[in-house]
Amino acid sequence: MTYAEILDEVNDATDRARRLVAGTEPRLFTVRPQLSAWSASECIAHLSISTEQFLPALRSAIEDARKRGVKPEKKPSMDFLGRILRWFLEPPVRSRLKTAARFVPKGVRAKSEALAEFVSLQSQLIELVRSAEDVGLSRVKIVSPFDKRVRYSLYSAFLILTAHQRRHLWQAEQAVAALRKAA
Repeated sequence: MTYAEILDEVNDATDRARRLVAGTEPRLFTVRPQLSAWSASECIAHLSISTEQFLPALRSAIEDARKRGVKPEKKPSMDFLGRILRWFLEPPVRSRLKTAARFVPKGVRAKSEALAEFVSLQSQLIELVRSAEDVGLSRVKIVSPFDKRVRYSLYSAFLILTAHQRRHLWQAEQAVAALRKAA
């Protein structure tokens, strides 16, 4: 996968969120389909929180790689842990995990507010990917914002993040579909 393909994945997630927001009634966007499941609003907020947590780690890894002169490889590749995490995160959801408290949305937000924050963070992520084109993504490790004991390559981090976005956008779409079906 190339830088352009990573950018395509980020842009696809942004477009998917826009379509979800545009096609969902305001009430259905903020209501949980069941007590144990997040609303579409909470799913989008969780993605925003996650991206906010990832951005500093990604920036730091890119800056460190530049300082050390880590040159880009012809074809970056994911490390073993990155491949496993990406596979696990891809929808449809195979199993659910409870997320750390700091990644849990504090409440529901209106459609326009949730989308605006998500789109803004996606723009920052796109700029970060573009800024990393002169760095060897497979050769640089970052500490996971989710678990400080876990390390994977910068390249894996970008692909884990986009798989995570697909997972929760799928979850948001499922939440809206369940509410429509129940109505």
